[in-house]
Amino acid sequence: MLSSLCAFALVAGPASALRCGTGIVSVGDSTLELLKTCGEPTLREHFEEPLPGGSYDPWTGAWIPQYGSIGYDVWTYNLGPNRFIQRITIKNGKIDRIESQGYGY
Repeated sequence: MLSSLCAFALVAGPASALRCGTGIVSVGDSTLELLKTCGEPTLREHFEEPLPGGSYDPWTGAWIPQYGSIGYDVWTYNLGPNRFIQRITIKNGKIDRIESQGYGY
């Protein structure tokens, strides 16, 4: 049973906090706090998520499609070969999600 718990603990996946040196950042912290605690990321990526929508035009009786998007960033931290790579999703200037990947290099 103990080996099952240890194996489960090693599975990469979402986390709610990340330790960098002596500091910790958590979901909800600002990008300023993330930079102050963990420094510059190894990689910064920007993505756009489509937001379909529309409105009803009562004059023509037709639905008018309108499309927009919302941007978000993903910062990747490679913390070395003894720690997992961390991918931080940032929305509206705050940490939205922290994910652990495989071991760094």
